[in-house]
Amino acid sequence: MTGTLVQIQEVNGDFNNSEPPESKVDSIINDVISELSQVQVTIDIKDRTFPSKVSKKIKHNQLRNNRSIVLKYKSYSSHIESAYGTVEKNIVNGKQTALLILHDMYEKALHKFNIDVWEPDMDAIKQHADGIIDDIRTQLTKFLYKSSNINFTKEQMALGVDIVIAHAFVECYVLENPNDTD
Repeated sequence: MTGTLVQIQEVNGDFNNSEPPESKVDSIINDVISELSQVQVTIDIKDRTFPSKVSKKIKHNQLRNNRSIVLKYKSYSSHIESAYGTVEKNIVNGKQTALLILHDMYEKALHKFNIDVWEPDMDAIKQHADGIIDDIRTQLTKFLYKSSNINFTKEQMALGVDIVIAHAFVECYVLENPNDTD
């Protein structure tokens, strides 16, 4: 067996080699993804149509590369509502809490692109819409892997993350609502 030997000469200050406390806490979104991983869904990748409300939002934000996550979500839309319903049997305001966490991740992504959260510049959002979604995906994946209730595969995690983000997009917690801006 080979490995890397690390020799620590001196440790100054506090040293904690235990798991961080956030890794011992369950995640609402992991519960939702777990529920979604149990449903049988057929995704028609050739059907590239969106409901008019969703299509308007995609165009308003100029979402391009990440339109595919909304297509995946379309097949899971009724299932995600059911999954949130199941979660809310055990967690008061579970759906709202999860969507607010996603909105916080959206705000962090806006900061990374130097976009003001209170008065977002739509031109900047349009320019960075796909990058914003990618950043939220990265934040959410890291957040979920730090929780203790992962009982599904990496593939189910990747699909679930996309579906949860797309749901937050459709519900207007991520990116901008065309009815709220000029």
